[in-house]
Amino acid sequence: MKFERHRVLVTGGAGFIGTHVAERLCSDNEVVIFDNFRRDSLSVLPLAEHTNVTVINGDVLDEGQLRAATNGADTVIHLAAIAGVSSYYSMPLKVLRVNILGTVKLLEAAVEAGVKTFVHFSSSEVFGADAANVREEDPCGIGPPTDKRWVYATSKLAGENFVLRYGEEYGFHATCLRPFNVYGPRQTGEGAISNFCRAALAGEPLTVYGDGCAIRAWCYVSDMVDAVVLALTAPGSSGKCFNIGNPHEIETTYGLARRVASLVAGATIQRREVQRAEVGVRMPCIANAASVLGYSPKVDLDDGLRRTLEWYRESGR
Repeated sequence: MKFERHRVLVTGGAGFIGTHVAERLCSDNEVVIFDNFRRDSLSVLPLAEHTNVTVINGDVLDEGQLRAATNGADTVIHLAAIAGVSSYYSMPLKVLRVNILGTVKLLEAAVEAGVKTFVHFSSSEVFGADAANVREEDPCGIGPPTDKRWVYATSKLAGENFVLRYGEEYGFHATCLRPFNVYGPRQTGEGAISNFCRAALAGEPLTVYGDGCAIRAWCYVSDMVDAVVLALTAPGSSGKCFNIGNPHEIETTYGLARRVASLVAGATIQRREVQRAEVGVRMPCIANAASVLGYSPKVDLDDGLRRTLEWYRESGR
């Protein structure tokens, strides 16, 4: 089913995934990008100049700005959040406030505006430190509140509960997506693949933290955007959470560094110790997304790495 003729608010729309979502939707819909530009991927492409795109510089904790942004919208895609492991330690209270209170304030604005569809970006972090072939029905094993590492996971799990309960209470289509290690062009901020690409192209060693044995399933950004569109159009997606990732493309951190290094002549790898809580495995079961949404990732890791590295080479970012 094609998604068209809607007015879509994309919070966090100037970020990495947000720009890809807005870019996909703007040909057939009005798209409002709402962002505080803490991480700005929008400046590297002419998306803001598109006739169907409106850009609002705003804060999800500002109720007045949220009401203005949601006015006239029938669809909300909520990506705005503070992410990145360093942020969990440097500003844990702000992570909680922005990610939880910002989500609640946005939901209130959406109810007031009569929004019909709300897609919330959660995180694979809700599964905790060991997430091997996890299903949506599996318990969420977040670490203890004494460890600031888990403030983000806590905020995202709270967001899921708020979104689904608001959808039930006010009768709108509410869906939560749990992305697993999304990568690709325009990634700003922290990320293993973006860090490796920048280092390799700058002639610097690719730094692997810890023993390099941490396992991840890597999902190219276009496959993530496919899932968003499917969540918007699949009637059975309302009231559910879905794991979104590519369980066929699994690699250790060190193996990932080796793959990137092999694409750049002379690239080297170094290791450094890490003092933070390690996440050993993160791999999704996507059976529910496949059966309910019709989701099937298409881009393999080697192809995705080549595309991503080429973008960093051409953009100079």
